Formats: sequence, structure tokens, C-alpha cells
Amino acid sequence: MNTNLLTLALLLPCLLSATPAPEGGTPAVPTNAIATLRAVSTSACGTLTRVKAEGQTFAEAVRCEVATRPANPWDLQFQFRTTRKIEKGEVLWARFYARTLAAKTESGEGRVCAIFEKAGPPHDKSLSLDLDLGREWKEFCLPFKSLGTYEAGKAGAGFHLGALEQTVEIADFELYAFGKGFDMTRLPRTRVFYAGQAADAPWRAAADARIDKFRKADLAVAVSDASGNPLPAAKVAVTMKRHAFGWGSAVTVRGILNPDADGEKYREIIAKLYTRVVFENDLKWQSWDNPANHAKILQATDWLRARNIEVRGHNLIWPSWSNSPRDLPKLKDDPEALRRRINSHIENEVSTMKGRLVDWDVINEPYNNNDVMKVLGDAEMIAWFKLARQCDPDVRLTLNDYAILSGGGLDTRHQDHFEKTLRFLKDGGAPITGLGMQSHFGGTPTPPEKMLAILDRFAALGLDISITEHDIDTADEQLQADFTRDFLTTVFSHPSVTAVLTWGFWENSHWRPNAAYYRSDWSVKPAGQAWLDLVTKKWWTNHTAETGADGTVRTRGFLGDYEITVTHGGVTKTVPARLTKAGAKVDVRL
Repeated sequence: MNTNLLTLALLLPCLLSATPAPEGGTPAVPTNAIATLRAVSTSACGTLTRVKAEGQTFAEAVRCEVATRPANPWDLQFQFRTTRKIEKGEVLWARFYARTLAAKTESGEGRVCAIFEKAGPPHDKSLSLDLDLGREWKEFCLPFKSLGTYEAGKAGAGFHLGALEQTVEIADFELYAFGKGFDMTRLPRTRVFYAGQAADAPWRAAADARIDKFRKADLAVAVSDASGNPLPAAKVAVTMKRHAFGWGSAVTVRGILNPDADGEKYREIIAKLYTRVVFENDLKWQSWDNPANHAKILQATDWLRARNIEVRGHNLIWPSWSNSPRDLPKLKDDPEALRRRINSHIENEVSTMKGRLVDWDVINEPYNNNDVMKVLGDAEMIAWFKLARQCDPDVRLTLNDYAILSGGGLDTRHQDHFEKTLRFLKDGGAPITGLGMQSHFGGTPTPPEKMLAILDRFAALGLDISITEHDIDTADEQLQADFTRDFLTTVFSHPSVTAVLTWGFWENSHWRPNAAYYRSDWSVKPAGQAWLDLVTKKWWTNHTAETGADGTVRTRGFLGDYEITVTHGGVTKTVPARLTKAGAKVDVRL
């Protein structure tokens, strides 16, 4: 059965029939609440419009278009006033449908905040829950308790909508009250699931088979005496030291150079666990434009390289006015001056970092960041790649963008633009060697089989694929751990993927603290443990055996660097080895 059809089949029960309110509840807002809203409401930052809902059991939805992100999420909102008295401690249950039509987010998901609050200062909130919305209608069921007593009309339930520039739709909103002694566990609660999450999902065996095929190779250790004769019964210890695959994280110069105890722990994790990192913001144009930052950037880079940790460069051009130095928009009416300014930056930064980096994200997020191309033309992107290559003949050059794997894998416009841009660059002679998929996820994880299909699509372009900015921003730690396990398994199993970097790992140094693997006190979260269990245990090779009559031990190991220790007759010898896709034979003479 087609994967997309299977996923749709799994979702249909939720789409076609609303969860009925459990017995014992009474409506606490108007029946058919959406119909009580104005047909159109406009504000400085957006518009609310009642629209018909085609093919659904509900007739109408409210479409919320946030054209300009306001200063506060509540600057664009709608609420329904309560129609009955609500007692302090009373159990309430909200139910509604919602989906995203468009969103300027890395995950491709929209975000709303479901609220229940006092209808006036200080707006005490009994419910305030951020929800990430996928591209398909999803039902949400939210039980909670009232923090206060409110007469009819003195409290409201609804949504703050101004978290993002986005277009979302909300439908079929209901709120029921169940009294003070009601067992809240009886009320349906939305839990996020995704196709392929089950432990016995068929895709897992296929992924494990690919991992064995593409990420492992045969290793033979042949032991002989001083005369070259095979030595049977020699003890051989095969100890993995480093993955060939790029496992890593975004890091900061400040964190690496931090002299206190947190800095020590930060450096310890990087040195112990990662083979590749990327600076989160330090190499971006605005940071690099300050020469005072260069010495610290180089110091941190040298610290990493001294520990054999590869460093990605992120990024040379983020081609929108808002993500560029402040003087750049002033040059939009002078294309030649704009071109000189950009080229000078590329030459300076790439030349300074030459020999220190393995990758450069030459262009970042061109789908939504293209102000510069509107002035200089799309062909200028090819020129940027060529200039970067002139300045560093050896560094890999990459195009990086978001919402390719994330958001349920449903942002087809973004995916199509990514492929179109990659083909344009290749056909135009740009020396591009790889592509970066950011892979930020929220509350709607993409099913593994859907991600594999997307990876197959882009692998056909013949470029290496790096997962450059992975994280899962959700307060549901079990969902986060499950999807971490499944995401890592999915991408590690695909032969075109060469690296996975998370966008940070510590809560105190993470753009989305919920997404961190380590809490602020350095205790590991379930998702972090899932990462450790896979990368340092399941996908790690340590093997001990004795040589047979032919003096050889044979095993199969993950690609990477090893130490081989051989002991026989009281003599021990340790030699390095590297296991590549071609396999390896290590000869040890005692």
C-alpha cells in the first residue's frame, strides 16, 4: 500500500468524527461557537475570517492570517466568553480542530496558544498551552482545572494567534464543565502519535538491514609471530574510538571558551560524543563583520580541531535584508555596490577560515530569504558558490534550508523550491557538493517512511545530504524520545546521509530549551538518552575474541577509527586501524 495512503488511512478516524463529550459535562461556551464570530475581523497584524470547511463534519472554520508578527502573541486572538458560572477547581475540557496552511517556521508548522483566562486584569490563566499545528486537520482534546471562580461571562476560552507569521485554521471549538470532583483522567487527552511509531513497525527491520549494509564493513585481524607464522589463541580486542559518520551538534564559541564549571562540562560532552559541530551564530555575517570576534572564533575552532572534531561553516549568505548586516538594504538601489559588498565578505571569511572547516553553507534558506536575489538575479547564487570555491578549493559547499523533512513532510512548495534551486545551481555550474536539511520538528513528527521517500527524492540529485539543525521542540518527553530514536534510525539508514547535527544539546544554551538533550543541571533527558543508546551503544563496535587456527579474528563493525589490541604469551601490542566501506585487514606481528 502506498505510504501516503496508509498515513491518510490512519488519520481518517480522527478527521471524520469528533470525540464526543463524556457524560457529566455541560457546555460552558456558546454552541457552535465559531459561528458567533464576525465574518471578517481585521487588525494591524492580521485578519480573522470565517470560511467554509469542505469535506469535514463541521461546516465552518476561522482562518487566522498573521501578516506581521505582533509584539505579543495575544495581540491577535479570539475568545468565547463563558455562558455559565465556573467554580474554582472545576474540571474543564476543551475540544477543537486546527491545522496550518502556511507558516514561516523551520518546521513548517504553525503555532497557537490555547487559553482559558479571567476576562480582565490580571487575566489569570487556567490553561495556556502552545500547540504546534501540522498541515492536516487534527483534533485536540485538552482537560484542565479552573484556577478561580468566575461568574458567567467573566472568563473566556480561545486562542492567542500572534506567535508567528502564519495562516492557520481552527474549527468546531467546544468547552465543557464537569464540576469539582470529576476524575480528570476520564477525559480524552490529545497525545501525538505518528505512523511507524510502534515497536513492531515494519520499517524498522528494513532500516536495520540498511544500516548493516551501508554503515558497517568486514574487519579481519591477522596475528603472526616474528617469523610471520599465524598465531592461534591470541586474544584480540577491537575497540572503536570514533565514528566515520558525522554525529554532532551546534555549539557556541562562548560555551567552548567558558572557564567555569558549566564550560568544563560543555567541553567534556563535545570532546567525548561529537565528531562534527557547527557554530550556531558565530560565523554568521553579522558576527563575522565585527573583527573583535575573530580571535575567539579561531581559538574555539583550533580547540575543536585539536580534538579531531570537524567544523561546519554556517553561513556565508542568508540573503534577506533582515538576516544581513544593517548596511546591506541601503545598497538595494546600487546592484554593483551590493555585489562588491557581498563578494568582499565571502572572500574575507572563506579565506580566513580556509583549511579549518569541512563545509560551508554558502546560501541559507533561499525559499523565504531572497531579497538579494530579487536585486542581483538568481544567477548570482552560482557566482557565490564559485567565489567560495576559489577562496578554498577543498571545503565542501552546501545549500541549506528548512521544512524539507519536518512538518509532517507536507510542505511540498518548500520541497519543490529546494529541488528547483539545487538543480539550477548544478545546471549552472555551481561547485555545490552537498545539501543541508535543517530538520526542526515540533508537535507533528513526520512518519519515518515519509522521510525516507523525501530523502530518496533528493538523493537522486547525487549530492551528500547533511542533517544540519535537528531538534524536537515539545514538552512531551516520551514523544521526544520516541521520535529522536526513530529520526536518527531513519536518517542513519539512508546511504546518502553523511551527518546529523542537533541544533544544540544543553537547555541553558539552546534556542528551544524544551528541545535540549541535557537539562540545565546537566541531567540527561529521555531524548538525550535515546541518542546515547543508539550512537554510543547500539551503533558502536567493541569486540573481543581469540584467533583461530589461521591466526585471524573476523568481525563486522561500524565504519570509523579503531584500536586493535593483541595479547599472546605475555606480549601485548596495540595498533590503530580505520574501517572503511571497502573493509579492512589489519596485520599484527608480535
